Order: sequence, then C-alpha cells, then structure tokens
Amino acid sequence: MGWEGEGKTLIHAKKDWVFVSDAHLTGQEREGMESFLRFLDSQKGGMGHLVILGDLFEFLFGFRDSSRQNDFPLHLKSFPFPEYLPVFEGLQRLSQQGIRIKYFEGNHDFFLHSFFQDWFKMEVEVYPNGWEERLGGRRSFIAHGDLANPRQWKYRFFRKIVKNPGMFRLIQFVGPRWSRRVALEMSSRSHDLYHANSKRDRATAFQSFAQQKFLEGFEIVILGHSHFPEKIEEWIKERKCLYLNVGDWMTHRSYLRFTPPDQFELSQFLER
Repeated sequence: MGWEGEGKTLIHAKKDWVFVSDAHLTGQEREGMESFLRFLDSQKGGMGHLVILGDLFEFLFGFRDSSRQNDFPLHLKSFPFPEYLPVFEGLQRLSQQGIRIKYFEGNHDFFLHSFFQDWFKMEVEVYPNGWEERLGGRRSFIAHGDLANPRQWKYRFFRKIVKNPGMFRLIQFVGPRWSRRVALEMSSRSHDLYHANSKRDRATAFQSFAQQKFLEGFEIVILGHSHFPEKIEEWIKERKCLYLNVGDWMTHRSYLRFTPPDQFELSQFLER
C-alpha cells in the first residue's frame, strides 16, 4: 500500500519502528488489553511504524459480512469479535494519526488480507508469510517465525491444512461461534506440536534459521513466536549480522524498537 507525498515518506523514515508479538489476547482479560492500549499510547509520539508479528489475539479470522452496511455501527450487531473491539479501535486511532501498521500473520491468524479494510476502513499491510524490508539500508527478513524449525514437519503439515482456501470457505460458512470452538482445539494442538521441546531447544532452532537467512544475504532477521526475547550479533562472511526475537507480550511484555539508522533495542513495558 502506497503513501502519497515525499513529505510523509521523509517523516516516517526518521521515526521509530516498534515491533510486538504474541499477546494472545482473548478479550476476557480486560486489564491485559488496557495495558496493551496504554503501551500503544506511550509509543505513538515517536513511532512511524507499528509491526505486529502475529498472534495478537488467541484466534483471529478474516470473516466477511456482505450483509453489513458501510454506515452501520459495527459494534452493535455483526462484528465477529466484539470483545476485541477496544484493541482494534486503538489500532484504528494510530492509523488515523498516520502511523503505518504492518501485520504478519501468526499461527493463530487466518486470512486477514482484507479484514482491517473491510471492517475498519483501516490501511494495514498484511503478510501471510515472511517479508523483506530495508531497515537502516540493511536487508532485513521479518516473519512471525512459526516456520523457523524445519524439523517440525507435523506442524508444517497441520499449517498447510488450516491455511488453505478450502478451509477459509469452510470456516466462513460455519461462522464465528462454531469456528471458535474448533480454534481452541487447533490452538491446543498447535501448542503441543510446538512446545514439546524445551525453551532452549526452540531458541537454538530460531538461531539456526537466522543463520541460514544470513547466508542467503540478509543482515537482520526479526522473528516472534518463540516467546523468548533474544538479541544475537555475529559476523557472517565479513558482514555484521543481527538476529532479534521480539519475545512475547503475553508474559514478558517485551517489544523491539528500531531507531533509524541503526539502533535496535529490546525492551520491556513496565507500568508503575
């Protein structure tokens, strides 16, 4: 999605990028959502980009509702996730203030390509898989990270089943109420497939994935999904490379800030 005017481009180039991942909000933890909104509010002054590396919610599906009129208050009737509305409205305010939002689908996110535009008239760049960016002039790879471990063939097979057009049509047909029940089972199965090994083993798999990307020519790799914040620098073929894992908002309240041209800082949101 393009932005008109060189002035806006220059302004955004000077502002920070903020990365968050894995909040797994259910809509039932009011304080957790309010804390996340306070975090967004605390960052908006110096932030040009907000990058959500997936799994902001425990389940998010890009339901469509052709019966809803554009001028009808969505919170009164047909929006499939009314308990998430405070967070979506917070993101909408950021977008209206000119902050660019990028959403990388995680393993709890499904078919969001037009979701934000359809329901909120909000410009959000949605990426179903990893994507290349230029951060500080350096070639960077960004993704949720659920495909980082090639040995997790069961999960990869499971992912292909649930993220295909046929599944989209099925979930759209059965609707939000039934699909949420199935999503809880899917979430539990995904958790079992992924978290069967130790945190240290998972971290090693992510580091190996980053190293492979470095060999492909990337200088920076930014992931989520592991729930384990990491920052590792190493030299690959005489290039200084940087692997960062944002960790998770759910337990660590961790986030990553990139301040142009070259400062990356992992931080934790602490409220007094």
